[in-house]
Amino acid sequence: MRKSNWLLIGIVALAALLRFWGISSVPESLYWDEVSQGYNAYSLLTTGGYDEHHEFLPVARFIAFGDYKAPVNIYLTVPSIRIFGKNTFAVRFPSALFGTLTVLFVYFLARELFWERKNALISLAAPFLLAISPWHIQLSRAAYEGNIATFFTVLGVYLFLLAKRKNPWILVASSISFTIGIYAFNAQRIFIPLLIILLTILYWKDFLKKEKVIPIIASCIVGLVLLVPFIQFLRTPESKLRFNEVSIFTYSAEDVVHESNAWIQEENNSTLAKIIHNRRVIFSLLYLRHYFDFFNPNFLFFTGDINPRFSMQDSGELFLFELPLILFGAFAIAKNKNKTTILLFGWFILAPVAAATAKETPHALRGEPYIPTYEMMGAYGIWYLSQLLSARKQILRFTWIGGIVIVVVSVAAFLNNYFVNFPKLYSYDWQYGYQQAIIATQKLQNQYDVISFTSYYGRPYIYLLWFGNIPSQTYWNIGSITHDVFGFYNVTAVGKYQFRSQLIESTDVGKKVLYVGAPGEIPLNFHIIQSIDFLNGKPDFILATR
Repeated sequence: MRKSNWLLIGIVALAALLRFWGISSVPESLYWDEVSQGYNAYSLLTTGGYDEHHEFLPVARFIAFGDYKAPVNIYLTVPSIRIFGKNTFAVRFPSALFGTLTVLFVYFLARELFWERKNALISLAAPFLLAISPWHIQLSRAAYEGNIATFFTVLGVYLFLLAKRKNPWILVASSISFTIGIYAFNAQRIFIPLLIILLTILYWKDFLKKEKVIPIIASCIVGLVLLVPFIQFLRTPESKLRFNEVSIFTYSAEDVVHESNAWIQEENNSTLAKIIHNRRVIFSLLYLRHYFDFFNPNFLFFTGDINPRFSMQDSGELFLFELPLILFGAFAIAKNKNKTTILLFGWFILAPVAAATAKETPHALRGEPYIPTYEMMGAYGIWYLSQLLSARKQILRFTWIGGIVIVVVSVAAFLNNYFVNFPKLYSYDWQYGYQQAIIATQKLQNQYDVISFTSYYGRPYIYLLWFGNIPSQTYWNIGSITHDVFGFYNVTAVGKYQFRSQLIESTDVGKKVLYVGAPGEIPLNFHIIQSIDFLNGKPDFILATR
């Protein structure tokens, strides 16, 4: 076996180690979207194909907390739970697995993109940088749908390029991969079609030969047939619910219109004012600001995403040592002026297009599709620098030694923070304590008429279903659900468990009630049965009675 193959095996093994090691305990608990996906997969497995809401084998979406989740990760979790059991490892296994596979296929993609150079350094450096990437490691260690979608995007591009160079029938597999990516994550529903258009524009001449026509038609038909349920879903009001919830075009609409009218009136309704302060212009500028947020150096190299579920908070999504490598690589790639250059930069530019419509930017999960481009540019930068220094052997040798030391120190510092400090500092953001509170409550539940459970931390019912081992068939009979005019639903009770925003109610008089609340919700004169703390020692849940 060639040396490069052994190195690739080592890189993939490293990627697997960094993604699988301790995923049941770091992150320290399942956050609510993970629990929702896990419970729906468990429901499919144990009910013969029915989800939490008694829908049979949903294809285009799963209902969850009033928004609609992409189905791919949930279906991938079904065999995972079947094999590993109903636990945290099973829920996170698909994301860790496909995160590892993404590292492998970035190698194949880099080799295909830089085929003319046949350079092992580029094709090995790209997956290595992805394997150690803080951004990709963190997204691979939780049940993030976007992480699955990134794999199918990388695979789709690789298969497309392979079909161009080898066998056009591989286009069918590429079409299937892209389609799965569209079903895997909401943001990919815009990005992948844009990426396909870019690939088509760049390489349509390579598929003009007569023998390639039938494979092209077949791949289009397969893709369109598979997308029929998704296209039907787009025609429903449900499809707009999540977009309206997070989009700047709905979230900020009233403020933008008010601002536009105020500026126009301020300038006496002049024609110029109506043009400059038109709400469409303001929305366009707002969108551009959100778009360029994804290229903010603080986000990329210094502080990361403001959400602790996506970032360590004190370091960037990428390692700082990657900055010069990416800049050198981008410069060197741009000099080539070929289709690979256009594809990489096009991918890089298109990746945040959908994510920029959201009110929260930059967003590490929605921006994940362009992680592979950073690592391929960084890999090219390594090759380019080695070429520049090739004539100066001594300097090149010291550069390699210094680079290896910097990489080892950077990775070690990240891993120490992630595995040692991070769980203690941010257990709140991972809804830590639900499992402990529900297990403690179940031991006492038979002694009480009502269990008043706080809604302070959000979505308590799904944790009860998961950690309380309540089968879907039971939940369908004893769950109380309300719907609002916007399409969101709220589970107010499951049996004697009542989920309340106001923990103590007048209806509790004359009943034996166990209160499970957050600090500040339990009156001082109540009898505290048990206190559950976050990993930093601060109070989390309190179990108490009058």
